[in-house]
Amino acid sequence: MSNDINSQILGRHLATQFDENTYYTVSLYNYWIDNEHDPDILFKIKVYGYYKQIYKWSQEQADKFIQDNLESSRSWKINGTEYFYDWGAGRNKVTMDKMHEPNLDHIVPREQGGEDTPENMRIRCRRLNENKGNTNSDIERFASIVDLAEDMEDPDIKKQCLKELERIFNV
Repeated sequence: MSNDINSQILGRHLATQFDENTYYTVSLYNYWIDNEHDPDILFKIKVYGYYKQIYKWSQEQADKFIQDNLESSRSWKINGTEYFYDWGAGRNKVTMDKMHEPNLDHIVPREQGGEDTPENMRIRCRRLNENKGNTNSDIERFASIVDLAEDMEDPDIKKQCLKELERIFNV
């Protein structure tokens, strides 16, 4: 399934007419026209047209976020499977699959004093960000991991999860 969605994301043809649900503003549509061969154009348009507005970033902050996160904006991997991010909006959106849907995650949650600054943001797929919730203490994270693990039904996936945790903790 993920490979099919990855192929759709990589092979998409971008909408060639302006509409605000797809390109946000005429100036961003013109930016796309001037940079249509940039493979990261939809990420940049999403940052400039959406995140810059909702988080009230300056142009310099948005540029820095793009520069610092360009590599991680393309895809993420888990258990040998790569999930390409679908940064498209409106007519450029390929999938609603939350494993492919990018989301900005507050490193320190707002509820715990975290700010909406680019330095406090990282890219995560929507599914992982939703599962994380506002947990920020080690005991909350531990409880989440245990709860999720108890719900796993496939013994092979449980073993792979254990191996990954052992790798992370160098056990």
